[in-house]
Amino acid sequence: MLLSTKLFVFLVAAAFNFHVVAAKVSFAKWETASEISPFYGCKVAVTETAKYCETDDQYIYGCQCDDVVAFGAMAYCAMENNVNLDHFLKYFNTECNALLVKKYDFTKQDIEDSYKNTSKYIKTIADFPNFNYTTDILRTPVKTPQLYYSLAYRTYYDYYQNCSWGIIFGAIFLGFWLFYFVVFGMYQVLFKYIRPTALINAEFKFKKYIYIMFSKLYNWLDFCKIPIDPNEFNLTKCIGIGATLIIFFVGSCWNYHSFEGNFFWAKRSSQISRYVGDRTGYLCMFPLNLSIFLAARNNFLLWCTGWNLADMIFFHKFFGLLAVVLASAHGIAYWVNAVKTDYYSESYKDDYWIAGVYAIVIGAAIVILSNHRFVRKHFYEIFLVIHIVLAVVFVIGIWRHLNPLDLVQYIIPFIGIWSLERLIRLINMFVVFGGYRKNTATLYIDESNDDKNDIFIKLDINNYNKSLFKIKEGNFGFVYLGLPFCFWQSHPFTFIKIQDSENFSIVMKVKKGITMKLYKKFLSLGVKTMDLRVCIEGPYGHSERDFTNKHDQLCVITTGTGIAGPLGYLSSHRASKSFDGQLKPNVLHWGVKSFNIVKTLENELKTVLSDKNLNIEINIYCKNFVFNSYVEPKKSGTDSLTSSTSELLANFKDKFNVVSGYMNSQNCVDSIFEENNSSLIMTCGLMSVSYQVKKQYMENVIKNKSTNHISFIDESQSW
Repeated sequence: MLLSTKLFVFLVAAAFNFHVVAAKVSFAKWETASEISPFYGCKVAVTETAKYCETDDQYIYGCQCDDVVAFGAMAYCAMENNVNLDHFLKYFNTECNALLVKKYDFTKQDIEDSYKNTSKYIKTIADFPNFNYTTDILRTPVKTPQLYYSLAYRTYYDYYQNCSWGIIFGAIFLGFWLFYFVVFGMYQVLFKYIRPTALINAEFKFKKYIYIMFSKLYNWLDFCKIPIDPNEFNLTKCIGIGATLIIFFVGSCWNYHSFEGNFFWAKRSSQISRYVGDRTGYLCMFPLNLSIFLAARNNFLLWCTGWNLADMIFFHKFFGLLAVVLASAHGIAYWVNAVKTDYYSESYKDDYWIAGVYAIVIGAAIVILSNHRFVRKHFYEIFLVIHIVLAVVFVIGIWRHLNPLDLVQYIIPFIGIWSLERLIRLINMFVVFGGYRKNTATLYIDESNDDKNDIFIKLDINNYNKSLFKIKEGNFGFVYLGLPFCFWQSHPFTFIKIQDSENFSIVMKVKKGITMKLYKKFLSLGVKTMDLRVCIEGPYGHSERDFTNKHDQLCVITTGTGIAGPLGYLSSHRASKSFDGQLKPNVLHWGVKSFNIVKTLENELKTVLSDKNLNIEINIYCKNFVFNSYVEPKKSGTDSLTSSTSELLANFKDKFNVVSGYMNSQNCVDSIFEENNSSLIMTCGLMSVSYQVKKQYMENVIKNKSTNHISFIDESQSW
């Protein structure tokens, strides 16, 4: 119900934005160049042939609108060149009414009557041998030379056709991504939910050839020591990026024309630079708007495509980078044009010019900060504030740049989507979840371990609006803590939901920022448990529960707090009879730094292990674990909730296997393929581990070690 509501709101907003854009768009920029060029061609040709009023040039229309002789010259030009009078009059009336002097409504009959009358008196410029164009005002209509009209027509035609190409390729870009989203939506339905056997086999064979290609890419990256996260490379991203780059490369280079005698720019180099500037200016608005849409947390495409938010953020950053590159090309081309036409000394003083330069610089700053992992990782809160502030200033700069050009319609969807998405976030927080509510926070410290860098805080969420806030396995949300001076900060956490319980938990590892502030609050109060006001924005993400249950076996390979989502899947997995129908043991391979995280999730593990129908095999790998080396916990008061590792192991005697040392993720994957079961491998946690699991899965598929279809899901999130 909640998803349907969000989808409805988004569709209404999209319809509104489309209506606004359609109403605001200057049709001179959208309609075909052949429709608009005859009017402006006649206007320029008439103006350049003779002067009928004191104030008259190719950009001023009052003379042709109000002076009968000038009007007659325009009518004669239109009739002699057989223009479409409907289109001609449309632009004629539009330009005249823009004067706001009176209401103009010229008709075909007016043009035809003026043409008949003008034909009686029309002369050529040769009939005025001493005519001085700059000072003399003619009161006799003069026939425009055919060369003037041809050059003027082509001047406007090439200009508007160039603008149209920018819009056309922008529409091709949006059309491709609409098609791409539909394809992945169909893939979700066919391969994850319906799963016909023929398609499953075809998919597995297709994967083999794709993985061969990508394994070579990964090996090449490793060999060349290229510092690029291999997790960023997959077929989805490569096709999307490749197609987008091709569209915009062709769109930026396609069909430029220059000629001698252009009424706007005499030099051919000036024409090309201006055309490139206009083309890239239009093009950059399309990825910019799609970028802000994909960054939205309340994005129904997450549900439609099955992508996670990390994938959407990846394309958000890519489209933002592409928009800035196109905007930079737009600015450079305009600068070149201004220099070549000796207009630079005047143009740099224009407000819209200055605003455009500021927007490009700020956009570049946003892209650099967003793609700098060190800044995001170590100064996330500062980065987030700077990102939002720069984005607001960026939008203001674009608005001030486009408004004088009557092109603000291209930024309206950007502003509309951003504003609506913020509104939905507030609704999620204060209506769906129920605002800041008291819930229990518990601190977990392994006092038998000298390593104090493995500290966890667990939020047990049972006080919320249970009628609206419905979560599933794999869902996540942005958590707001009711702490002074940071209650507005949000951080993404995956929910821990066990079986069909309405209550859920969130586990935080104490690092820097807000988790450190919460840890210090525990220390200042001298307690291990306290009530804390918590607000959650969500739920976000999609659940793979239906997909996991179509496999006989679920194998989870994870590390640390990455267990949060997969633990929910393990607690709800039931065997499907789509293959051999036999219940296979589900396997959890869990790499931990210390047993403190196991202690933190002790209650959840007990619940899972108590269900005999689940048949779960748990293997815990602890690099700091040495048998018989742990001691009893230090006394810390009657409210201590800690226990030693020996006590924990005693509680789970014969329930899981403990291995000293690092988890070998490659061996874990190999063991699944060797069993030859219909299985699903799920990984989550450290990106390095996720990469190794993915790489080993690919190698096994390439070697075709299993006769059954073994699927793979990466639930890891990177921001």
